[in-house]
Amino acid sequence: MPYDPLTRLVEQARTQLASELQALGEQLQKLERSVQDLRSQQRTLEESVSSRLDGLAKVEVPRGDGAPVVLAGGAVIEQILGGVRDLITATLPEQVLEVLTDEGSKLGVRSAVFDIRGKAAWGSAARGFAGLSDKTFRGVVVQLAQDNPFRTCVETAGHVDTNAKGLKKNRNILEKLQPGAQDVILLLPIRSAGSVSAIFYADSGGRSEPLPVDALKIFSEFAGAQLDRLMALSGGMAPAEPRAEAPVEVEPEPIAEPAPEPVEAEPVAEPLPAPPEAPIVEPEPVSVPVIGESVPVEEVVAPPTPPPPTLPPPPAVPSPGGFDISGLSEEEQKGHRDAKRFAKLLVSEIDLYNKAKAQDGRKSSDLYKRLKSDIDRSRQTFEKRFGKSVGKQYDYFHEELVRILAGGDPSVLGSDYPGPTV
Repeated sequence: MPYDPLTRLVEQARTQLASELQALGEQLQKLERSVQDLRSQQRTLEESVSSRLDGLAKVEVPRGDGAPVVLAGGAVIEQILGGVRDLITATLPEQVLEVLTDEGSKLGVRSAVFDIRGKAAWGSAARGFAGLSDKTFRGVVVQLAQDNPFRTCVETAGHVDTNAKGLKKNRNILEKLQPGAQDVILLLPIRSAGSVSAIFYADSGGRSEPLPVDALKIFSEFAGAQLDRLMALSGGMAPAEPRAEAPVEVEPEPIAEPAPEPVEAEPVAEPLPAPPEAPIVEPEPVSVPVIGESVPVEEVVAPPTPPPPTLPPPPAVPSPGGFDISGLSEEEQKGHRDAKRFAKLLVSEIDLYNKAKAQDGRKSSDLYKRLKSDIDRSRQTFEKRFGKSVGKQYDYFHEELVRILAGGDPSVLGSDYPGPTV
């Protein structure tokens, strides 16, 4: 019996389809693994935040009759709650550390944060130290391979009480921070991702009052929780900004400094490949045998395959917002879309934690006045990332501020609002 060419085509199509289905199945398995990893990160974050909240609930707060509630060291509970709120509205890891030093400074102590990288602690942010610039402080390095209070803080993941004498091996710390001989120094671990990722330094700065230890502990705990939250939202640790070009101040003893351990990026599912077109196989001519006299028979040929339909061209990528990016390069267009997404994230965070204030501000048309500190801080964060590039062409932060917070009406921002930057 002759082999039907149509049957051959069907079998070839079936084989091709089975291959494509197998490839799609492998892609789906990768997606499932990625979703499982994200759910695991979410559970870890929930447990971390719950643990921190449980610890805060155990803090014994003295009750007064209408008077401000004060913790040990003179910290007012309302001030602490304001500091916690500022920490959980920070949208970048470096912003979390800057807010932490700001809140310590508001409590009247000199504050600094050291970022743990590899076997060293690098200066990240400092407040209250006369004559110490941010650029100079970022060049300060504490070697954790040496026996010193910083190493103890990292290894024990607990607070360390020390003084200038206890830091005698850390000459660069004594020279740059210049703690007094009688100053009390407190080192607090900032725990995130299951380990100590930074160290919070605080000293009394010549004051005779005790340090507000309870308040500083609360701030450092919530700073770690916010770092965990930002890491979970981004699907992995956000890349740190390049260090300022400053001479690195190392410890007196030469110690080989290993490179910072690389952080593995969270696996991202690859896009599903488009199914390849099935090859068109021309059937071979078939002769039909006839009993008796041989009669020429025309060849049986499968009907021609109709050409694939002509698809319309893909729609042009819309411009993000009110700025036309169609004439820009692909890289520049990506920068504009990234800027809009980042601005949307910043403004959405403001709206999320200030529902009541935002509603009152829209009613009274003084939205900027009520949320000035949050808006200015997020504006600064946006300018830091996009101000020298996309920010010179279009103000996406202003656009999202009007769209999300002001409900599309820029007038409710009030007369104090400075307006867009471009």
